[in-house]
Amino acid sequence: MKHLHGEARWAHIAFSAILAAVSWFLPLELALQAHALFTITIFTGAMWFSEALPLHVTALLSTILLVLFASVSPTAAFSHYFSPTVVLFFGGFMIARAMQRHGLDRQIALGVGSKFGSGPRLFLLGLMAITTFLSLWISNTAATAIMLPIALVTIGRLKKLESPYAKAMVLGIAFAATIGGIGTLVGTPPNGIVVANLAEKGIHISFLDWLGYGLPFAILFLPVCWFILVSVFPPEIKKIEFTQKAGKWGAEHKLVLAVLVLTILTWVTSFAHHVADAVVAIGAVVLLYALGLLRTDDLSKIEWSALILFGGGLALGAAIDSSGLGADIGGFLGGLLHGQGIFVVFLAVIAFAVIMTLTASNTATAAIIIPIMIPLAAMVGVGVRQLAILAGIGTSLDFIVPVGTPPSTIAYSTGYVRMGDMVKVGIPVTIAGALLLAFLAWLYW
Repeated sequence: MKHLHGEARWAHIAFSAILAAVSWFLPLELALQAHALFTITIFTGAMWFSEALPLHVTALLSTILLVLFASVSPTAAFSHYFSPTVVLFFGGFMIARAMQRHGLDRQIALGVGSKFGSGPRLFLLGLMAITTFLSLWISNTAATAIMLPIALVTIGRLKKLESPYAKAMVLGIAFAATIGGIGTLVGTPPNGIVVANLAEKGIHISFLDWLGYGLPFAILFLPVCWFILVSVFPPEIKKIEFTQKAGKWGAEHKLVLAVLVLTILTWVTSFAHHVADAVVAIGAVVLLYALGLLRTDDLSKIEWSALILFGGGLALGAAIDSSGLGADIGGFLGGLLHGQGIFVVFLAVIAFAVIMTLTASNTATAAIIIPIMIPLAAMVGVGVRQLAILAGIGTSLDFIVPVGTPPSTIAYSTGYVRMGDMVKVGIPVTIAGALLLAFLAWLYW
């Protein structure tokens, strides 16, 4: 993630403000509140794309603008910052923190990773599978941070940064973390933005519901991604050894794992007990504290910036919807896609999401485009739920540039891959993911 300072920061802020001013004076056939929302959205989007301010700070600024200029009450605006979906992610972050505090995540990675033999291709697939599994339950950023050092110890013995296998290893872990984030509702914030926006329309998606959409795609896409990686960067070595070993399982490892399993089981059986997913998440946090597995200082070590960005995006999305702006933009896009087959519509929506994510984080992109998908669905004759989920997952399918997702940023920062390497393998991986997602949606969603 880039950091702007001094004149560069103010130049980007000024450019965003000028862009917003121009949008205000455009002769658009919009109601006054919708036009105000359009201007605020343009300003917020430009700020998110340029990262003139940290993303979560821009989210807070956009909420202030909603109250001052778009007739949104403070209660309505700021209530989104601790909506049930944000609470669910808060619980997920705290569970992940407990795993990190007691080393359960690394214990799982080392314990399972040592079982994958010495063949470089199979070893890479094993590391990617572990990374995907971890990313289902903890943030994809954290999963990458755990697994990359394990890979770097191994590839450090290859003695050269330009090793094809080193590139495959580093990118494989980053891509697998992103894929894993798609699989569960708590895997990555765009998933929650989809669910929260649909909830505003009375369409409720539970943890189990999301599994039905995201997990099959993640399971099928992982080997496809792996195959492309080892084809573009074939290993130049014949044998590899797993040099790190897992330690002995302690009582804390077992207790944290028990809480995690209990939480997952409660989430996936919500159809039987009807306890909201957010309530289950908070219950898990209370249990972790009661068992002494979390401390007060852990509260300061979770990704609060992601939660604030999440809340600001939800506030902006709700305002776009209530002002009628979403319906206006959806109508315009619907005109472009009118008469197209469902599969083409699905591909177009995914492509739109990926292109937007080329210049901004997937969370920021989702906050802007998901509210538009809801009215667009009615225009093109597709289910609202399906189109919103497609767009949400689509924001996680940018494997081409470092800014697309946090794991890609981390991989690029290692120095083992260059921009050209990411483009070379990222384009076929992104295309394969888009085609697979569109096909699955067309086949059984």
